[in-house]
Amino acid sequence: MQPLELAQHYVAAGYPVFPCRAKPEDVTDPITGEIDTKHEKTPYTSNGLRGASKFPRIIQRWWNDNPDALVGVPTGAPSGFWVLDLDLKPGVADGHQWLEAMENANGQLPDTRRAKTANGGTHIFFRHVAGVRNRGGLGSGVDVRGDGGYVIMPGSAMADGRHYKWISESPIADAPDWLLELVLPRQAAAGPAMPFSYQAGTNDHYVNKAVDDELALLATAGQGGRGAQLNASAYALGQFVGAGALSRSEAESALYSAAQANGVAQKDGERETWSKIRRGLDAGMRQPRQIPESDFQQDNTRLVDISRMIKNGLSKARKDAAPPEIDEDAAQEDASPVGDIDPERENTPLETAHDAEPLPHGVANDNEPPPGPLHATAFKWIDPASLPRREFAYGSHLIRKYVSVTVSPGGLGKTSLSLAESLAMASGRALLGTKPPHRLRVWVFNAEDPRDEMERRIMAACIHYNLKPDDIEGHLFLDSGREQELVVALEDKKTGVKIQEPIVEAVVEQIERNGIDVMIVDPFVSTHGVNENDNGAIDKVAKLWAQIADYTNCAIDIVHHLRKVADREATVEDARGAVSLIGAARSVRVLNRMSDEQASEAGIDKADRFGYFSVNYGKANLTPLSSKLDWRRLVSVPLGNGRGLTKPQDFAPVVTEWKWPSAEEIAQEVAPEKLAAIKAVLDGQDWRASDQSNEWAGYAVARVLEMDADDKSDKRKIARLIDNWIKQGELVKHRLHEIKTRKLVPYIKSSNWADTAAAA
Repeated sequence: MQPLELAQHYVAAGYPVFPCRAKPEDVTDPITGEIDTKHEKTPYTSNGLRGASKFPRIIQRWWNDNPDALVGVPTGAPSGFWVLDLDLKPGVADGHQWLEAMENANGQLPDTRRAKTANGGTHIFFRHVAGVRNRGGLGSGVDVRGDGGYVIMPGSAMADGRHYKWISESPIADAPDWLLELVLPRQAAAGPAMPFSYQAGTNDHYVNKAVDDELALLATAGQGGRGAQLNASAYALGQFVGAGALSRSEAESALYSAAQANGVAQKDGERETWSKIRRGLDAGMRQPRQIPESDFQQDNTRLVDISRMIKNGLSKARKDAAPPEIDEDAAQEDASPVGDIDPERENTPLETAHDAEPLPHGVANDNEPPPGPLHATAFKWIDPASLPRREFAYGSHLIRKYVSVTVSPGGLGKTSLSLAESLAMASGRALLGTKPPHRLRVWVFNAEDPRDEMERRIMAACIHYNLKPDDIEGHLFLDSGREQELVVALEDKKTGVKIQEPIVEAVVEQIERNGIDVMIVDPFVSTHGVNENDNGAIDKVAKLWAQIADYTNCAIDIVHHLRKVADREATVEDARGAVSLIGAARSVRVLNRMSDEQASEAGIDKADRFGYFSVNYGKANLTPLSSKLDWRRLVSVPLGNGRGLTKPQDFAPVVTEWKWPSAEEIAQEVAPEKLAAIKAVLDGQDWRASDQSNEWAGYAVARVLEMDADDKSDKRKIARLIDNWIKQGELVKHRLHEIKTRKLVPYIKSSNWADTAAAA
């Protein structure tokens, strides 16, 4: 089987794949010109195993570019399996010996899928278990390929003829408990209760620095003390593992790498090195490190420091005043903490500031640069008619130079909405009731869906709206995160948020090069690698997008997810993660699926409500009436790409405009025979007009229409029906004497009954 066919074979089996090198290659950096040697089995994809794809077009292109590439598959959650990797390194290590000893002590492994590697090792496949991560050194010559790792699949051949092949193609089985105990992260050993429990993020700076310093100490240890230092460092890191601030697998891997760096691993051998690491970690975990909660000390700044700043500022403002002389010793002696100012004291900073005469207007010299890092700019009158108008690109949501946010739950139709709006802007047509000022160039970057799914939805919308190639080509740009990453910022544990400058520059370049008017990024979480609950970090990412919009004169709409809400309408406050993204946006809209109550009110079958959603604009917690919201409907459009019953055609969702029906339209949906039956029931008994009465006319309507008059939504719809029928003259309010009170009370009757009663 050829490499391309092999890749397609594994994709058909449900695995994402990516190409890897069959031999070492020298790669020249296009920017620096440096030559980097890529080893065999390393990925061709720029983002490594994260670039794995099931998309046929991408796979075809990859193997056309590298026809002999090996087939790599990410292990863990993406593939649904993890692999026990037994290496065979003659004279160094043999993982098969480790496995034999473990099976003798714990029992045989179950029958499961196995493969022989190109170097004579063995890959043993097990079903994915959350927590099994990629790690080395489980034993001598034994590695674990889990989340964050990958394997070369059988059928792949190295350039020199070595190849991977299946030993057993049995179904992939569950790993036994004894093996999972070895590969899953270990918990701290039970011991006396500790008064301190570390919370992630409490003092990461302290943890990172302490761990880095300990590893640096071990890596640079000289001969004669390397073994002792390994024990000491393992113990120190074990204390962090015991405190919950560091995972055991991370500690083991880092310690072994440092032991290799100083040479002790080569001297003592792999088995003895791992033994020392584990003994030290075990001992340290029994004595967890008590980590301080914060690196920051309480601010004890005294007022004297502020007074100097105030005096210096005042002296600079008065050009004719000499700089004040400050007695440093006296200032220190007289200084009192903030809040303990002596009101009897003369010449306090506050008095000085209060008594200062204001500077006359025009003192500053406009020809001189403002002194200091900050200056106040005088406002000059502007003719209001000369101010530039805000540039609304599309409706009131997308504005040039600003970031907008669309907040939506998953599976609602946000992607289809973005595509329909993009087609409206690209074609210049009012597809959803809003017409752009002119044809716009729109760039849609969807980081979640593959290109072929996006193309299906776009072409379905083109079919529905009768768009032609000339309507969109040259004005619509489409990219998928499955093909290239759009990550503008990452989280660096040492330096904080790290801006991905090449990515940001590329975004700006593409907007400028292609004259993009509107960019849609879906979803926001895929554009960064920072903690989405960290307001400071998210604020930096949001403002970065705002700067891109400002400098490129582009409108950017960022699609963001909602946190899960109960059975209620979501608001802006329900946006997932930190609120700083919402704060940085110029316009925010929230999408909500039609509720049961709204469906009943609109006269829609509750089973069909999932195809309708509302668009609510505004940052505040607003809940306008359903009839005042913008409504959209999802329709299913056939693509005509099938062949008979064996290969039926695909259908794709398309968003369309939907208007909330008027009372007249809802009333017209009641069949004439149903209305006649309602009139007969109303005329046959006295039914009151008040919906607070147990004899309300709505109960008669509900009886005929098989509705529940006590249900809030049904009751609202029934009331609208009665009001509309009264307006149309089908029903009338008629005052009759109540028997008990003998008062005139309004009742609902048919117009025929009223005419008969009037004639009598």
